[in-house]
Amino acid sequence: MDKRIRDLLVRAEEEMIFVGPDHPSYELLAGLVASVRDAWQEGYDHARRGGPDVNPYRG
Repeated sequence: MDKRIRDLLVRAEEEMIFVGPDHPSYELLAGLVASVRDAWQEGYDHARRGGPDVNPYRG
């Protein structure tokens, strides 16, 4: 799963290069890429520190 997430982030960054900063969706795509990366990193760090395997988004 980790590799799949990283691959998706790389693909999104490549799309950002393709569409360019003047594209209307560039800011949205950049924000999504940054948010996903930050959330993934936070979860990864939490697990590495031995935190419980709890998903706060599960209902």
